[in-house]
Amino acid sequence: METSIKPTLAFQEGATFVFGSWVCIADGAGGFRRHLTPAPEKKAPRPTSSTQTQKESDSNPSASGGGIHALCDDALVDIFARLPSESVLRCRVVCKSWRRVTTDGSFLAAHAARRPREMIVFTPSLTVSAVPLTTLDPARRRFLCDPTERNQNGTATWSTTRLLFSLHGLLVFEQRPDLYVVCNPVTRQWTNLPVLAPDPCFTTFPCGFYFHGLSGEYRLLCHGFYFHGLSESEWKDYYYVLAAGATRPRRLSRAPADRPVGYQQPVAHGEILYWSYTHPQAGRTGKMLAFDTASETFRLMSGPPGAPMAALLELDGSLCAQNLLPCPTRLDIWVLQDHEAERWTLRLRMEVPPLRSPCGVSTAISAGGDGSILLIGYPLSPVLLLFDIKRKKLVKEMHSRSAPLFMVFSESLVSHAFFQLPRCPDLKPLKFPD
Repeated sequence: METSIKPTLAFQEGATFVFGSWVCIADGAGGFRRHLTPAPEKKAPRPTSSTQTQKESDSNPSASGGGIHALCDDALVDIFARLPSESVLRCRVVCKSWRRVTTDGSFLAAHAARRPREMIVFTPSLTVSAVPLTTLDPARRRFLCDPTERNQNGTATWSTTRLLFSLHGLLVFEQRPDLYVVCNPVTRQWTNLPVLAPDPCFTTFPCGFYFHGLSGEYRLLCHGFYFHGLSESEWKDYYYVLAAGATRPRRLSRAPADRPVGYQQPVAHGEILYWSYTHPQAGRTGKMLAFDTASETFRLMSGPPGAPMAALLELDGSLCAQNLLPCPTRLDIWVLQDHEAERWTLRLRMEVPPLRSPCGVSTAISAGGDGSILLIGYPLSPVLLLFDIKRKKLVKEMHSRSAPLFMVFSESLVSHAFFQLPRCPDLKPLKFPD
């Protein structure tokens, strides 16, 4: 049974309250969705001491009122999994049984899977926020964290922290060229990854952040080099893995010595990270770079024919590449049909009207759950293009007040043991919402 009631105060959407046998969930528009829970089965009272009665009341609130507390764990999981993370954290302090349910690993995974996808934006004040990817409504922008080191008057110092990657509710920042920070803005936890420089490297370049399924580790892949002299022949380049929770970095194979060194944000498909046009060997070879996270091997491979600057993304479970051409304005989408054979197939070609957006290399992410909506933009540009690729139509051209980073963020309450380890003393604290 479900009804609607109007409170005298407005609560944030998803806020949950329990009144007797009613569960009331705020709808964000000044009302509640009210659900009637089944009444608990009545049992004959038995004599108990006052101490025992208090203990049972603390561990099982159904003894003092029933209602939602009489539901089985599966029903509670189904209810709690629909709530925002902040509401789940509040539910943990209600009673022991609710805390047990909301801290269970299977519940945390189910809750994380239901969280809406958001796009991270960088504000003019150098804070990190997120907007819903389905609407891109700036009015629904919410503050995630402030990684910037500031003076007493609030102005940023010269050593501004840089956001690098977002994965499974975790954000990775670079506080300095050799110090990387991983944080969960929802649980307000942060720590550093193993320090790489100055020993064994003089300079490092972050390549990609990924989850290693076999070990259960979150890892940062880096390109590091050091030199003993001024000539390039005395420089040595290697790839390194920095695993969250590890004490030291782990060296992999030799890295290419091509200069300049730089890597764009990779696209993960299966167990492989892909870089299209920004990696050290791109200029010399004109090929993409692929890193197998299981075998820890690298491979150069061909990209889509005639599209050397195509931006990679994942659509409908496939690795794709989009190429937005200016003259005439046309959007091509290619799909990788065979990784081993390096075979690409043209999936879509559509003509689009002339755009007011700046020319240059574009980037893209999937904005719709079914892969039909594509969001395309340009680095450091507030212009966003929303395409419906099923209807072959440019839906709209938008202008964002904040700089879109084309990183997807989804809340997660999954706990990680590495947050409990001691931090590097040089680590600067991050600021989270009050």
